[in-house]
Amino acid sequence: MYLSLAAIRFLLSAPSALAVGLLLLPRLIGEDGKRFKPAVAALALARAVLGFALLYVTARAIFPADRPIEFDTLWEFTVNTSVGNAWIWTQLIAFLFAALAAARLFVASDSLDQVTLWVGVVLIAVVSVTGHAIDDGLPRWTQVSFLLHTAAGLTWLGGLLGLVWWMFTARGKPPELAAQLAERWSFIAKVAMAIVAVSGFAIAWENVGSIPNLLATPYGRMLTLKLVLLCAVLLAALALARYITRRPEGEFNVGWYSKVGAGESIFALALLSIAGYIAVITPASHETSLYWPLPFRLSYIATWGQNPAMFSPIWWWGIAAVALAIVAALIWWTPSTRQYRLYATPAISAAAAISLAVSFATEAYTDTYDDPTQDYTAESVARGLAHFQENCVGCHGGQGEGNGPLAKDLKNQQGLPVQPADLTAPHVGTHTIGDIFHWLTHGGQSGVMPAFGDQLDVDDRWDVINFLLMMSYSNRARFMSAQPMIQWLIAPDFALIDPEENATSLFKLRGVPTLVSFARCGASNGDPTARAASVKIAHAAAKAAGVNQVTIYDAACPQEAKGREVVHPKAVETAYSVINRYPNETPSEEIEEAHFLVDRSGYIRARFRTFAPDDGNTQKLSGLAAELAREPLIEISLHSH
Repeated sequence: MYLSLAAIRFLLSAPSALAVGLLLLPRLIGEDGKRFKPAVAALALARAVLGFALLYVTARAIFPADRPIEFDTLWEFTVNTSVGNAWIWTQLIAFLFAALAAARLFVASDSLDQVTLWVGVVLIAVVSVTGHAIDDGLPRWTQVSFLLHTAAGLTWLGGLLGLVWWMFTARGKPPELAAQLAERWSFIAKVAMAIVAVSGFAIAWENVGSIPNLLATPYGRMLTLKLVLLCAVLLAALALARYITRRPEGEFNVGWYSKVGAGESIFALALLSIAGYIAVITPASHETSLYWPLPFRLSYIATWGQNPAMFSPIWWWGIAAVALAIVAALIWWTPSTRQYRLYATPAISAAAAISLAVSFATEAYTDTYDDPTQDYTAESVARGLAHFQENCVGCHGGQGEGNGPLAKDLKNQQGLPVQPADLTAPHVGTHTIGDIFHWLTHGGQSGVMPAFGDQLDVDDRWDVINFLLMMSYSNRARFMSAQPMIQWLIAPDFALIDPEENATSLFKLRGVPTLVSFARCGASNGDPTARAASVKIAHAAAKAAGVNQVTIYDAACPQEAKGREVVHPKAVETAYSVINRYPNETPSEEIEEAHFLVDRSGYIRARFRTFAPDDGNTQKLSGLAAELAREPLIEISLHSH
């Protein structure tokens, strides 16, 4: 399906681009372009006719395979969908372009030539609206970038093809005229490529999502190949530009210039074919099935960020990188070695870059950059805890510290003792969630931890990872207090009860700080009267501070102290109990009383254990709420966290 769409987009773009190029180039040197008029008309007509094939292939890609596509079906698709409406407008422009190109066969007019050229530029620009640019969810600047990218890119391609055509058919033309055309085209090509680079970066920023996605997704891999071809094109363009500036006075080697230009055109056409393909496949930022093809990845946190010991391999590779960089610089600037610098300096610089990259390299797997199928919610954390208790506690222990009852007897294949990983240790943060998913699926690095791919389905494994993320916060969370923390602890989302459905989850309360309150007013090990008074003060304090309040209270708590209530209170209490730890206190899955203050971005920033008339917590909450309300809103992804 994608290949058919990509092929038809290529066949639509190439003729119209060449037609624009053949309209543009003669104007650069004051020619009338008469010898290209039949070709321009034929190319414009071919573009208009091939547009019908695009409509059919697009409909075929969208409709079920067993549904026949008849005229009525196509008509309904065309007039009732945004894709169909976009096709209508592009076809109207295509036929206008074809009509103007045909009129040029009979009317010699500079005004007609100019109008035809600009209509052609508009036509190649709107090629993008039959691809990702039609997505209403894209920011306006990204949609504009698509138009600029295709207009500049196809104008450059068409001009390049037209230039090669002009050169190969320039029999009898003076060399100086060819040189003049090459120089003026070179300037336009530079402007076009600058627009392509800037708009391409804007499009990639929106559609790729992250640097690893350049290799981990089909879209990213094709984009990487496109960049490689672009480099080949730029090298050929550099060779042509150097020739223009260094050619002997009064000479111009049309044959050599034509051959190099033809080579550049081949790379450019390959680049266009890939551009047509990635325009119709799923963007990398929306891809859910990621495959990392390399056995390593680059990470500062997992390497230099761990303060490696002096003269460890990380240090040696770093030292090698610095030494090679110094050698490369010395060869470039030392007079006695300048004769080698054109080749030696780039080669040694490349070796320095590789050494530096190796110092940042850490082990990776095919799943390393996988996206979770389960959002970071309290419900998912609670399910993950249940799976953890059933499958992991024996080795990792109830608190994940690697001290389970089976831990002391674990040995690897060589018979050596193996200590289960402490899942609360800082090193857990050096791994991606995809790494952890890989070990859960295929077994751990030591060979002792079994694979759980058969016992736990994909969603179950991501639930476990969401729980492990929550548990990795538990050590630091012991020191949470009414003093504000930096933004490091993301509040797990959960569903809210809202009859009007204006705010159906904690995440949708973002924009205003929220107090998430837990209390068991009927617990036997506390003072019910004092706890009821505490939650009343907390409710009044939240109201006075202008923050939202979500309450997870038992039935014994006073009704007038309740705020928004949750759909799954037990799951929410279980999830938040993981971080409701205090020094020298035994952890519990029940929260007697705690109040977590979540900032307007979704980070937990403070915790109040109780509220009393004279403890000052009411004033602290009010001051914190005012402070947090002034902070900028940060976008948090609960999917990729």
